[in-house]
Amino acid sequence: MTECLGESDVRELAQSTLAEFDQEVATLEPELCVPFNQAAMRLEGELLTIYKFVVRIVRREEDIDKVASWWGTMVAQCDEFAKKLRDLASAHPACGADFFYDRVLDLRNKCQRLQKMHSQA
Repeated sequence: MTECLGESDVRELAQSTLAEFDQEVATLEPELCVPFNQAAMRLEGELLTIYKFVVRIVRREEDIDKVASWWGTMVAQCDEFAKKLRDLASAHPACGADFFYDRVLDLRNKCQRLQKMHSQA
């Protein structure tokens, strides 16, 4: 399976998702919170989908270094998604997007633990 989908593909998918998020948020009315929360929820959902793909890939991967590398890729993607959500929460503090930011950080921490667990020291 890893021959079909590489870490660069995951990064490209994530960057595309983040660009779509930026476009969507730019069109929203600043005084309405619901659309911002919906956008934040979709962004988190996209990240969870990427995470599920990575889980399926690492379950089939035999090389422990590659497994650690995949988790490192997920940590980096979580950082990118978290930055977008942090920026959204800062720009619209009354809208509650920080809830999704915290959840992405939780996923990031999980991925980081898995990366460390699979890293050979």
